Amino acid sequence: QAKVPMPALTEMTAAFLKAQRWYASQGIATVQEGMFVGQLCPFYQALLASDQLKLDVVAYLDPHTASEVRAKFPQADQVYDGHFKIGGYKIFLDGSPQGRTAWLREPYEGRLPGEPQGYAGYPALAEEELEAALQKSAEDAMPLLAHCNGDAACLQLIDAVERVKEVYPELPDSVMIHAQLLPAEEMPRMKALGIIPSFFIGHVYYWGEAHVKNLGLSRAEKLSPLRSAAEAGLAFTLHQDTPVTAPNMLEGIWCAAVRQTAEGRV
Repeated sequence: QAKVPMPALTEMTAAFLKAQRWYASQGIATVQEGMFVGQLCPFYQALLASDQLKLDVVAYLDPHTASEVRAKFPQADQVYDGHFKIGGYKIFLDGSPQGRTAWLREPYEGRLPGEPQGYAGYPALAEEELEAALQKSAEDAMPLLAHCNGDAACLQLIDAVERVKEVYPELPDSVMIHAQLLPAEEMPRMKALGIIPSFFIGHVYYWGEAHVKNLGLSRAEKLSPLRSAAEAGLAFTLHQDTPVTAPNMLEGIWCAAVRQTAEGRV
């Protein structure tokens, strides 16, 4: 890990202050560093030393560098220190449906050059890697956030949590990030296991037509199944995945209620 040059730190700090003003202008006072890797340590050490954090920041750590990060921020381990807190761990189980890298149970529509017959995306983690991350979550009493877009990835997380909970019944609640194609029939099991979906609802508006093309209308219409989650009594949240989309929470609520693509399809 190379040291970050001071000019780069200065430039990053200026961008970070601009980002904080952007969030604050939307009424947001708590933000998330969704994948905190070891290389970010010098930057956040500089921010804290110069009192540049104005909003509360919760960091979710890459399990591979978590020990290094926790050692450098011992006062921020699940408690705020200068507006900064280590909140848990973050992993990725697949890619994105618009990029055709989300892991699906059924193949994508059409076939792009280089894709094998029956292409349905692919997993990002082997079962043993996922279980090791959940085991670490249990042993450290730190919640795990898992990026899951495709239904196969969602099921991989649910099944793994079920297995690990048999050995570690005190496993903290896990969060399924994005949950784009979460099957409604799995929601009762998620509720029982303490898995909370956080839906990236803006997909309906920004990539809705791409999802119709890649998934077909029947699957695309089930994107971000908030109503099904509510009916199942499953707690859920919405997010914007900034800077992928703007940190506009009211736009997210609009997307959830109207479910309209940018081209006007409901």
